[in-house]
Amino acid sequence: MRSVQFSPVQRHWAIRAMEEAEERTSSYYCIPPHRWERLRYDLLTRQDHEWEPLPEGTLARVQRLLHLRPSRSTGYDFYRIQLNDPGILTAARRENLESHLYPFLVYILTHEMVHLVRLSTILPEEGDSLHSADAEERRVQGVVYRILASAPDSQLKPILSRLDFSGPALHWSLQDWVRQDIDPDA
Repeated sequence: MRSVQFSPVQRHWAIRAMEEAEERTSSYYCIPPHRWERLRYDLLTRQDHEWEPLPEGTLARVQRLLHLRPSRSTGYDFYRIQLNDPGILTAARRENLESHLYPFLVYILTHEMVHLVRLSTILPEEGDSLHSADAEERRVQGVVYRILASAPDSQLKPILSRLDFSGPALHWSLQDWVRQDIDPDA
């Protein structure tokens, strides 16, 4: 049986959604282009050679990796954002978001970009204050909502309508399958 992965059009949407998430996130944090360019990261989908299976129910993950330079003894942080095509497509189908896949990808990738910024040296005080995984998710979710709710377009409304601010913590109604592996020591 062939495993589910993005179609070429869906993969193109993921790349476009990444660009939109980058723009929205850097604008929200007021990160100048010269500082944003110092962030080194890539985006993988299932068809990429380095893609690794993610736990069931996981939509995406951001990992901080240390890359060593062959000619130097020092390394640099490199971030890998990996989308879980099967998990995203299954969730979109289950939640009736198939016709809203692009804004769903914008949401997922904005979420990952906020994690990336918080883990990176761009905001060192943020990286030092990572608390429990649940507290971090609530904080990231709040930032993502503020980033996306300020968008003038209505494409994101079906996604944002699933956010619930009824309690002291932010809850995503699909919370069981929105999990990220945050491993600052990876």
